[in-house]
Amino acid sequence: QVAVRGVAVQAEMGGKNPVVVLEDCDMELAVESTAQGAFGSTGQRCTATSRAVVIDKVADEFVRKIVERAKSFKLGAGDDPANEIGPSVDEGQFNTVLKYIDIGREDGAEMLCGGKRATGDGLENGYFIEPTVFDRVTPDMRIAQEEIFGPVLSVLRVKDFEEAMRVANDSEFGLSSSVFTNDTNLVYRFVDEIESGMTHINSPTTGGEAHIPFGGIKHTGLGAREQGSTSLDFYTELKVVYVDYTGRKREGNLY
Repeated sequence: QVAVRGVAVQAEMGGKNPVVVLEDCDMELAVESTAQGAFGSTGQRCTATSRAVVIDKVADEFVRKIVERAKSFKLGAGDDPANEIGPSVDEGQFNTVLKYIDIGREDGAEMLCGGKRATGDGLENGYFIEPTVFDRVTPDMRIAQEEIFGPVLSVLRVKDFEEAMRVANDSEFGLSSSVFTNDTNLVYRFVDEIESGMTHINSPTTGGEAHIPFGGIKHTGLGAREQGSTSLDFYTELKVVYVDYTGRKREGNLY
């Protein structure tokens, strides 16, 4: 309908946001940031961290610590400030997340924690899912490619920075990304090479500011960016005005 009418369209169409964890990173910062990005808001943010691309040399340490952190989250109703993770938004989304967890198992990923409905303290009466971590995920698996929108993190192990970039960019989406490193040269390489509309350095993929343009590339977004000054572009038509102040007659002269 939009194409026929020739009107502007602005669309946000999903994400599969990666964090890249390099061997020289602040590991505690990388783990906590990844955990908050993956499990905060129950993973129901378009910028939620869905993939952790980790260098082999530090992968065992990262996995051990992210599993410990995932198990420590307190689940419960959002009206209690002590709770860190709430329920899925509705039964449909709850079932979708559980379906993807089953798919991850069937595809051969190693589930290290979570993977089921949370129980105890009345949680079984809501759509609560335990924070779930899959290890040994490969880029071809569905849980590494499709948006889940739930508290599910896939860990993909890589040998070096070059492979990390190939894996991080192996997605139809390009919304948000993060890199954890103290190497300035690799930071700038990451910024240049990552295929995402937004990227973060040593902070979660979910961070954002209202005055800064928001949006992605590839199959993530279409049209002008949201927020910030660029949000006005969607409602603006560019007009070019030529004013000839010379008083000379122009006969096909080119500017």
